[in-house]
Amino acid sequence: MKVWVIGAFGMLGSSVSSCLEEKKIDFIKSFKKDADITDLESLRSFTKDKKITHIINCAAYTQVDLAEKEEELAVRVNVRGPENLGIVSKEISARVMHFSTDYVFDGHTNHPYLETDLAAPLNTYGRTKWEGEQRLLKAFPKACIIRTSWLFGLNGHNFISKMIHLMQQKKEIQVVADQIGKPTFCVDLAQAAVKLLNSSGIYHFANCQTVSWYDLTRIIYDEAKKRGFDINCEKIIPITTDQFPAVAKRPQYSVLDTTKIETVLGKPPRPWEEAVKDYIHQYFQSICQ
Repeated sequence: MKVWVIGAFGMLGSSVSSCLEEKKIDFIKSFKKDADITDLESLRSFTKDKKITHIINCAAYTQVDLAEKEEELAVRVNVRGPENLGIVSKEISARVMHFSTDYVFDGHTNHPYLETDLAAPLNTYGRTKWEGEQRLLKAFPKACIIRTSWLFGLNGHNFISKMIHLMQQKKEIQVVADQIGKPTFCVDLAQAAVKLLNSSGIYHFANCQTVSWYDLTRIIYDEAKKRGFDINCEKIIPITTDQFPAVAKRPQYSVLDTTKIETVLGKPPRPWEEAVKDYIHQYFQSICQ
């Protein structure tokens, strides 16, 4: 087995690389300058004579609001990129894994989304991710797609690190309280992904239990103070989605049902609160080094 990790230096890719290293699985990493997923010939050139057996794509355009203005770029990365990887995977007889998002759903429901539920994205980011899934599966039907939600990890900006920064800078912060989902720690997602290297189809993965952005922020606040962060925030104010000036629409309920992946892993993902505490501890250690 020889795994190629694309986007290996980002938040998710670095966790995937660490997991592969821990499990002593042979893998290679690439920068965009080495292999650009939007350029089919670039991918073909990189894979030549490398005997790659598995591809894990951690590269994506993830700027939800900016995607409304940079739709062409989002399409190149999130739609054509996965399609190109599907073409190359077929050509070199390698398995391919790709990550998608809860934002392929519109949130107009009150039950956790199954892999088979109808996609109806509300924004450009979600639409491009959904179209990317379809293009990939058309090019390589045996591909494995893992949809995830509210991702956080050490090597990159995320909601938790952003909130801690705001808490250090401001006396009051406002957080949306009527959007519900499941946070996902990159470390946990990476471990699950590596176990699915030889799987096909669409899976959902997120840490257990649901929460609003507001209630998540309250936990972040408590944990950050416990860990020794210099917190100046004195008040966290709950607001509605309508009161938050976002460019792109967000689903109000984007909870992913993880039953399918639990049957493969043999256990449910750990609760998000445990994962968040673990992350904040690691985050504090990393900035103190």
